[in-house]
Amino acid sequence: MTLTKKLSETIMKKIFGLIVVSCTLLFNLSACQNKSPDTSSSQQHPLLDKVWSISEQNFVSVETLNQRILDSKIILLGETHDNIKHHELQAKVIAHLSTNKLKSSIAYEMLNQSQQSIIDTFQEKYYSQTSTSSMTPIPDQVDAFAKTINWEKTGWPEWKYYRSVFYNTIESKLPIIAANLDIKTIRKVIKEGSGILDQHYQELLLKYQYDESLKKELEKEILSSHCDMLPEKMLSPMLLGQQVRDLAMMQAILNSLSEKESSDKTVLIAGSGHTRTDYGIPYYLHQEQPKLKSLSLAFIEVEEDEFNPKEYAKGWSDTAQQLPFDYVWFTEKAEREDQCEKMRAYMKKKKTKTK
Repeated sequence: MTLTKKLSETIMKKIFGLIVVSCTLLFNLSACQNKSPDTSSSQQHPLLDKVWSISEQNFVSVETLNQRILDSKIILLGETHDNIKHHELQAKVIAHLSTNKLKSSIAYEMLNQSQQSIIDTFQEKYYSQTSTSSMTPIPDQVDAFAKTINWEKTGWPEWKYYRSVFYNTIESKLPIIAANLDIKTIRKVIKEGSGILDQHYQELLLKYQYDESLKKELEKEILSSHCDMLPEKMLSPMLLGQQVRDLAMMQAILNSLSEKESSDKTVLIAGSGHTRTDYGIPYYLHQEQPKLKSLSLAFIEVEEDEFNPKEYAKGWSDTAQQLPFDYVWFTEKAEREDQCEKMRAYMKKKKTKTK
């Protein structure tokens, strides 16, 4: 049975909502690949905990990476959202910057710009406590922050996954930047197109139009990363949603650097699909501010049968010859449900209901 118009419209609304929760807005492509949960012992994997430099095509020490992080103005930390190890490593980067007494702002994909005033009020209240006797204990502050922004209702993985990175941010009293657009705006962009955006975004989208060949390649990646089960008419709107979110986070980073009391550095916590150097946020940053020194570090899960870093490039693009980051830190693979099986079950259920 082919999809009827009614079924297609149902999928457009319903499957989008499902994947927003399971794959966090559909755009961290590597996290939603058709891969089975890890059943092997990644502890034995030869790439585990090694850092690969793409430009040097060689491994570098953590100490070398840390020094290069200190030398960069913008640090983009790409993650797989449901891998808690990735957040622990992000937390260590923040701690490293704080230890070196660098004033850093921490921008989060998980926070949207409509929350910024709430976040600022929270920070003003808690960060102004300078007396040790009156200061709220850090663990209590961190959990209070989660409640303040209603984390449990955001659709992101459980708070326990992100607690470590927010802990180090709050403990160091670093400014928190809500870098993303809110989900209602993104949904509206996907449904109605870019015309709902303000002039600034219209100009950026016009400036950074994809040529037809790249557009087709990116749409193919979106389809593949969603198990080849998305209606064709969803691909272009979803790609637009991806690009708008990249541009929004890029702008949030630039705004943080242009403020009167700007930080020494800005760190972005985001899905690795947004931090890729070929067409993600680092690309836009370089085009807008070519003299700004940025560093994109992605935390990538090891695969049981892939032992050469170069083999991982194909997971990002059929034509990629190398990984689209400056550095990759290989980690163990998180246990998770098969997202494609989940999606197949949902599609089958919806198809049955519409017969």
